[in-house]
Amino acid sequence: MRVLLTRPEPGATQTAVRLEALGHEAVKMPLYEAAVTARIEDLPQAVAIRGLIATSARAFTLFGDAGALPEGYARLPVHVVGPATAAAARAGGFSEIFEGAGTAADLAETLAGTVLAGPETPDRAGLAKPWLYLAGAPRTTVIEDAMAVAKAPVRVIQAYQMTEISYPTDIDILALLSPSPDTVVLYSPNAARRFSSLITSKDLGKFVESTRFMCLSPAISMTLPQAWQARALAADHPDEDSLLASLARLG
Repeated sequence: MRVLLTRPEPGATQTAVRLEALGHEAVKMPLYEAAVTARIEDLPQAVAIRGLIATSARAFTLFGDAGALPEGYARLPVHVVGPATAAAARAGGFSEIFEGAGTAADLAETLAGTVLAGPETPDRAGLAKPWLYLAGAPRTTVIEDAMAVAKAPVRVIQAYQMTEISYPTDIDILALLSPSPDTVVLYSPNAARRFSSLITSKDLGKFVESTRFMCLSPAISMTLPQAWQARALAADHPDEDSLLASLARLG
């Protein structure tokens, strides 16, 4: 299949390699790029926080190579959204990592239902320390809402920002859409909305009129135009292995 990838780099290239190894033609059309927006100096001391929360592997980019963690951070518990984020935390030098089921909503439910409600530290003073949420922009308030319900303090630091990549002319996009992709792979609701907007605003719908949309989660497929939703499929589990396995079933 001819597969159009919309995820940011370096993930787009990594996924393209996997797709080509499976015999597909991978076409990269990243819609966003990430920039680190925090510094090590912006972080509180380890003794002042209870642990860390992250919903994206990009959150750990600010730490650089393993061994660059601030003093005491390596011993802090880290709650992450799924395997890719867990791998990034591990590569950054963290060791006590708790992996969620794959989405921010799943992680929020886990935090609210268990970690935040239970005495994870032996002293009551430890429970009063805030969690450090290494967030991105734009973001939803799913994690913060869960914290508020659990009456658990949280400190948010914007660790990275996603900005739109411009495709200023139809020619820029036509080069990627010709011939029409068999499948467009979407990793986030923002990517789904942006791709839909680009195609609609430039009147390029005919290039995807028979294209199928492979989404990392059902929530992503629901952000597509209604006419496209009938041709959308969500991965069985919100991770790339499951997404590629689901993609294989389309062939």
